[in-house]
Amino acid sequence: MIYELRNCRTGAQETERKTTVEITEKDGMLTFVFTAENSEYYCPYKEYNKIHSDGDVCEILIGTDPSRREYYEIEISPRNGLMLAKMTYKGEDEQGPVLDIDFVEKPFVKTQVLLRDNGYVATATFPKAAISTGEGEIYFNAYRIDTAGGELLEPKHLLFALNPTMRGKFHTPTYYLWLKDYL
Repeated sequence: MIYELRNCRTGAQETERKTTVEITEKDGMLTFVFTAENSEYYCPYKEYNKIHSDGDVCEILIGTDPSRREYYEIEISPRNGLMLAKMTYKGEDEQGPVLDIDFVEKPFVKTQVLLRDNGYVATATFPKAAISTGEGEIYFNAYRIDTAGGELLEPKHLLFALNPTMRGKFHTPTYYLWLKDYL
């Protein structure tokens, strides 16, 4: 099915930078297809395992740890840059989530990006079993960051989420969704 992302800070429907995500499963493979409208394709990095969220990016947080503290972060830039890391959520401090980041050396995610006149389509496909971080059910959330061509950098960048966290941060375990409800 196809779902629309909303403003992450307010939960409002987005009209200027509409973003959708289609989520499917076939033969043990999960596929997320983001359609991001009105992008200027700002990408400061192209290499594997750079923090692509310094620019425009579509992102998935996904795992199976019952405590929701260990999960994978998958970022795809409009130039098909990929960042894949296992994250450990340590809690919060005055600046937001405290995370340990363990970059995955050999990616298990295949990506493809198609640039369009007014945006891009970013696809991530990976084995469902590869995202296991514990013995629980699969949870996730899907996001988009847009920087208006690099003009709006953190903390002012535009944030969109399938399940908005109601703040300027994505790593909020209480807002992760059950994948089975979106297939």
